Amino acid sequence: MKKLLLILTIVLFANMAKAEGLGIHIGPKVGYQTASLSLDKADIKTGFDEHLTLGLFGRFTIKNFIIQPELLWFKSGQVYNFKGTDLMDFNPRLEFSQQNLAVPIFLGYQFLDFKFFKLRGNVGPVMYFVVNQKKEINHANQEVKADANNMTWGGAVNVGIDVLWFTLDINYSFALTNIIDKKSLVIEGESFVLDATKQNMFTVTLGFKLISLGL
Repeated sequence: MKKLLLILTIVLFANMAKAEGLGIHIGPKVGYQTASLSLDKADIKTGFDEHLTLGLFGRFTIKNFIIQPELLWFKSGQVYNFKGTDLMDFNPRLEFSQQNLAVPIFLGYQFLDFKFFKLRGNVGPVMYFVVNQKKEINHANQEVKADANNMTWGGAVNVGIDVLWFTLDINYSFALTNIIDKKSLVIEGESFVLDATKQNMFTVTLGFKLISLGL
């Protein structure tokens, strides 16, 4: 009896939301990050292997206006190559590998709305949180005092396509703050400039509307 009442409540709410031009969609997402978009299978496989992205999305629609918060876990890495002087005769390399959480909050508009196909565009801020990080340098017994910031800011522009219960999102995220605040590093007594610590990436995800009410 309780299950029947729950089902009837959901159906009633869905019909009311549809009549008022409202919609709620919630579900999981899977995808990858990449520096450049490609349809090559090898590039896509590399993206999943090295920059896997998993998460949840929620989408709230009012007529054709959209609010879409997400929670995404992803792997990332940065490599910094330094050119040594002739006297030092070595070229150190610093590598970071991280596990992160991204919290984008998109605001957007649904441009096309057919029965089985929808097209939308979103834009919004993104908060990035580092949950785990490792660093390595290609010179033994070297300690480098440089850590990625635990929290950074970015922005993103997103294009999305919905087909039935599936939703495909492609967004370009651009960094607003540096991953590492330090401007220089000292390795074996030599000072090296550390720049370009902002990172811009594409994120491609496929989601499934596990809960879909209204429009």
